[in-house]
Amino acid sequence: MKIIFLGKKDNKVYDFLSSNEDVYAFEPEKEIAIEEVKEISPDLIISYGYKKIIKDDIVEKFKNKIINLHISYLPWNRGAYPNIWSFLDNTPKGVTIHYIDSGIDTGDILFQKSIFFENINQETFESTYNRCSREIENLFIENWTNIKNSNFQPVKQDKKEGTFHTIKQSNKVFKDIGLHQNWNEKITRFLKERRTDDKIIDDIQNIRKQNNTHWMDVVRLAFRESPKEARNIFKKIKFCDYKVNELLKELSENE
Repeated sequence: MKIIFLGKKDNKVYDFLSSNEDVYAFEPEKEIAIEEVKEISPDLIISYGYKKIIKDDIVEKFKNKIINLHISYLPWNRGAYPNIWSFLDNTPKGVTIHYIDSGIDTGDILFQKSIFFENINQETFESTYNRCSREIENLFIENWTNIKNSNFQPVKQDKKEGTFHTIKQSNKVFKDIGLHQNWNEKITRFLKERRTDDKIIDDIQNIRKQNNTHWMDVVRLAFRESPKEARNIFKKIKFCDYKVNELLKELSENE
């Protein structure tokens, strides 16, 4: 398979691809032109650590053939410094392999993995970045056969959800909080104060409201596409709810 690789070479993804495929590499700071891409005529374009925004004419010409490796759990932390913002904003942490479209980190998601840092008191921004890098490189290599054969189901991102940060915004915030790109700083020094119980409950309530809307969308779809089967399933749900209510009653009176 003929592949254009955009980004840094000192990683497992590049080593893996260059050992198994026909790879044409471009450095992170090199802005690639449509003429260069057409001349190579790649089967896929892989972006990992690439510093330039791929131009729209390339994206349109090679739709669903350009894949990016992003060290955040999209749709959270699109754009710059995703690993750092996941801690500053206390948003989900992880890595994502996705298609590149005309937006910034807004393309369909191919593969994702969430990451949990068990001992945050010992972590730095550098150590968490290195962990995310290892995770996404392993995720890509593990799924390469599926990627190569288009054996996956892309998931569209809701562009109204998640977060996005620019380099300019990030640098201003870093300056304000005293994070002068010293990535060996302990993360806990920059974390926000612990939230109150009421604030956490409010967030849960808001998320539940959103999820109720998603649930109703599923119900409408089920009754529109297959009403008879949907009614049978909901009868089972109703029976299970009844049994749960009986158990809750028993539990509340079990003194």
